[in-house]
Amino acid sequence: MYQNQYGSRPSPPLRIDYLLSPRQRLNTLFAVHAISSVFIGIIGYTYPSLASIFFLTENDREAGVARVLVRLFSCLIGAQGIMIWRARSIDDGEIKRAFINAYFICFLLMSVALIIEHTNNEGILSGKSFGILKIMAMIGLTLGYAWFAFFQPPTVFMLGTHSGAKSY
Repeated sequence: MYQNQYGSRPSPPLRIDYLLSPRQRLNTLFAVHAISSVFIGIIGYTYPSLASIFFLTENDREAGVARVLVRLFSCLIGAQGIMIWRARSIDDGEIKRAFINAYFICFLLMSVALIIEHTNNEGILSGKSFGILKIMAMIGLTLGYAWFAFFQPPTVFMLGTHSGAKSY
């Protein structure tokens, strides 16, 4: 690898063929998941009333409970986004495999729970386009992590990361 005029290696290109290359697929999945999680965590904590797009409440007390729960879970979502971002620079394949297996199970169960709640149609979850988008996002994350959990050889987890992955 060559060095630039400042003596450091340049960041890798952000071309789609690079991001989806076999050496970068896991890093790309982690990066997209991390950035999305931090963004959702910040928005959910700052504006918890936006969750009314997904969840319906019948009175002010339910809205208050929902607001607190949205803020609490937004903190968790944002924090796990930071964990995933930092996991990109871990060189231990077993730790990365543990992240992948845990997220596969998490998103699979979340997808099943959302589908069950939407099909029960008790009026708690909004079934409009945002509700469908929510289910599609969970299924997409499930499939992304399933790909690495079941179809990737163990060497994929051992591949080194590019120089930009260690930035905190």
